[in-house]
Amino acid sequence: MKHAFGMKKTVLAAAVAAGMIMPGMAAAEISGSLGISNMYFWRGQDISNGAAQVFGSLDYSHSSGLYAGVWGSSKTDSTEYDLYVGYGGAFGDLTYDLSYIDYNYPNDTDSDLAEIVASLGYAGVTFTGYFGVGDYGHGSDATDNKDRYYTLGYSYDKYGILVGTWDNDADDTNYTHLDLSYALTDNLSFTVSKVISADDCAINNNDDALFMNGECVGDKDDVDDDLLFVVSYAFEI
Repeated sequence: MKHAFGMKKTVLAAAVAAGMIMPGMAAAEISGSLGISNMYFWRGQDISNGAAQVFGSLDYSHSSGLYAGVWGSSKTDSTEYDLYVGYGGAFGDLTYDLSYIDYNYPNDTDSDLAEIVASLGYAGVTFTGYFGVGDYGHGSDATDNKDRYYTLGYSYDKYGILVGTWDNDADDTNYTHLDLSYALTDNLSFTVSKVISADDCAINNNDDALFMNGECVGDKDDVDDDLLFVVSYAFEI
């Protein structure tokens, strides 16, 4: 998912009481969400060019720690849906999570990709790694996805700080961003983000004009590092 919110799960209490699900599913929960944001904010970027984003999800989780779901979103020139499955839990104050995410763009299948995501957290500090697997796109035009993205975050009460950085396979295309967030309520959140360092061909690294004979000819002074202010509202359904 390119945009994630912490969502409370909704237990199927009525179905359990009515005997409508199998005994082995009594510990299962299903939840859904809908939300809107003033932009499609993803890893320090506004990838909707200032246009608003509408998104939603449907999730299944089990008390064993297994979960799966689908997440969908609007974009300026396309749509997106992501399929994911994972396992998470805790040992005391140590939390862990391992998942697989399949990103799909029906109107731009060359951008389809998949990642394995591993996360560890302790005392409010969380380190997460996103490891590209498989290919970008499909068929003869597909290219290996060897990109990596890492985040280190800390949250306390309603406040959060996160540093995210890319380790791309392509040279001169990495950048690092800093996000500060505040959750006014369980539904309404604010984030301020800024790119704090960037290579010469970072951000718009798919722009052929930044490369000549495969070599970066961009200038990091031209990288869009304007301050971003993101407002998001999401609720359960």
